[in-house]
Amino acid sequence: KCDMCEDDPPQEKPLCVQWCLNNALTYEEREEEVEEEEKPEDAQIGLEALIDKYGMEKVMDTVARISLAKKGS
Repeated sequence: KCDMCEDDPPQEKPLCVQWCLNNALTYEEREEEVEEEEKPEDAQIGLEALIDKYGMEKVMDTVARISLAKKGS
């Protein structure tokens, strides 16, 4: 940014572009494609923490037991 590019007050175009007598400067906003980062869901984060703490087998047994109890209700 040049010294005249301050945004106080907000400008449609930077002042250097507006005041350039030779029209040598142009102002164009460009859109950049940003790939969305996959964020793990809260459930996945929670399960990973449980697996780290108690081990996969214990977590799987508990989930199976709870699942059977829910089906029986």
